[in-house]
Amino acid sequence: MSVRKTESRLPANFKASDLGEAVVAADGGCALVSSIATPLVVGRENVYVVYVTDASLASSTQSFEWSLIENGGVPVLQNTDAGEFAHVPASLGSLILRVRILGAGNAELAALSLTQETVALNLELETLIAEITEQPGPGISNPDVARELINDHNPYYQDVKLQASEAGDAFRRFVFSTMFDAALKRTASERKRHLAELAASLNGEGSDFATLAGKGAGVSGIRLPLLAMVLGMLTFTELPEANDQRVLADEELRQALAALDEEKLLDLFSMIRFPKSNISLCGRILEALRDRYFAGTSFNDLVTGLNGVRAQRIIQHFTQGPLLRT
Repeated sequence: MSVRKTESRLPANFKASDLGEAVVAADGGCALVSSIATPLVVGRENVYVVYVTDASLASSTQSFEWSLIENGGVPVLQNTDAGEFAHVPASLGSLILRVRILGAGNAELAALSLTQETVALNLELETLIAEITEQPGPGISNPDVARELINDHNPYYQDVKLQASEAGDAFRRFVFSTMFDAALKRTASERKRHLAELAASLNGEGSDFATLAGKGAGVSGIRLPLLAMVLGMLTFTELPEANDQRVLADEELRQALAALDEEKLLDLFSMIRFPKSNISLCGRILEALRDRYFAGTSFNDLVTGLNGVRAQRIIQHFTQGPLLRT
């Protein structure tokens, strides 16, 4: 098969490195993106994606050969029809991933490689989980979610920045809280399955895109219509707060989303597909909602003032709307 639509272009004004840890071919015709940046944690899955953006190369591509060498061991080969590959590191040390883009007769058309470090689970977090487990009273609400966010995504949310900077770390903590709440609602495997369904729809192989867009996507649970509005692809539209009215209005909004140009839909999917860009855009959406509904309020005041009522309202806009003010 040729390159899927979902791996045929990078989002407009995005570099491969905006999506995740990346290596780009010298001629710019293809790029390899790692969802998790080095160091990888042993026993935790990582997903790699190859974008083939050169039209001639894409049309000649028939399959992909992935070669993995862990800690200097024997290479393990696996072929895939699509440019996506998942792997769970098994040993401490290093991991060398090489992908060959193959054409007719398995002829190599291009190749990319990436070397990453592999480490153990975060010791500080594991110690905390063990201590809390042994003590009476409330503990970490979900150790699996804590492990995912700390081991896999820590560099990404630590790097989230406001477009208009503020003192303190209230914004970063707000982003983390939003991510944690989203990850509590759906497991990593459920989120991965939803992304696969969105990809299949965009590639003409699956369910209705508008229906699938009813769920928040990726690690932060981003509503695709809301992201499209914040990025200026859709007119900013508020939904009725009453559930019975909101259901119909939300369906109409998702239909408007699905009617966007294919390139815009592909771009939106790539943006929310990877944790790095998903988390960055989560921050951008939260800032945009703050600016629209509580202009002039710092995130520190948003979180601490009025018993957090304004922060709760922003989360409602993020997860359900945006909503009409009543």
